[in-house]
Amino acid sequence: MHPVLFYIGDFPLRSFGLMLSLAIIAGLAVSLAVAKWQGRYFEEIMDLAFYAILGGLIGARVWEVMFSWDYYSEHLLEIPAIWQGGISVQGSILGGLLAVIWYCRKHNIALWAMMDTLAPGVLVGQAIGRIGCFLNGCCYGLPHEHFGLVYPAGTDAYYAFGAQPLFPAVLFEAAWDFLALGILLMVYRRRLFPGFIALSYFVLYSMGRFTLEFWRGDSLRTLMNFKAAQVSSVITMLVALGLMYYLYQQNQQKNKSYPNKKSRKIQI
Repeated sequence: MHPVLFYIGDFPLRSFGLMLSLAIIAGLAVSLAVAKWQGRYFEEIMDLAFYAILGGLIGARVWEVMFSWDYYSEHLLEIPAIWQGGISVQGSILGGLLAVIWYCRKHNIALWAMMDTLAPGVLVGQAIGRIGCFLNGCCYGLPHEHFGLVYPAGTDAYYAFGAQPLFPAVLFEAAWDFLALGILLMVYRRRLFPGFIALSYFVLYSMGRFTLEFWRGDSLRTLMNFKAAQVSSVITMLVALGLMYYLYQQNQQKNKSYPNKKSRKIQI
């Protein structure tokens, strides 16, 4: 865990900023590879990338600042400093999603098909970003004897718990993201309807996030002593499952109306 890798003069090269940059590049590369593989949206993703990345970064920071306003209200100059950490994955998803919706509506692109193409890249980006959280010493877990790691002095984790071994929740989340990626890629060619991959992403990510929050040591508690991320994860899962049912029913109706033009499963 090295929040600052080295200095170039007086400029610190922060591990979180580096990993965030790598996450964006890798996520974009995977989405472009999926687009090339399925033969559509390659150039559109190149154009969309700027807006989605910008929306994701703004959403991630706004979400974090909103839920940590007691601190940022007294440190206003730190609000733009995303390179120091302090961004929310769930906020980035929401911000990026809004940008994608806006772009697809503006350019008359099928939203669900585009989201299916982007979902694998989003998971790769999240996984690499979580490694950056670990190197930064933030998003730490609760004290844990068997799977705990000791964070060094100067990190948020050390400030909160000292030299106690802490559960590396973000590393497990990164591993879950890569596992979810493998599942999505295995079922990509057999997806039941446009939007199946994207909605499966929301369900799988939310399942992992909800579970791992039980071992997080830095999360806000809200309703019935659950954490804010758990509440939002449950809401996300319910909405995604509801949309899955709705889109599945729509696809079935189309298949009945045009039995010779539509197969039950989408092929690429």
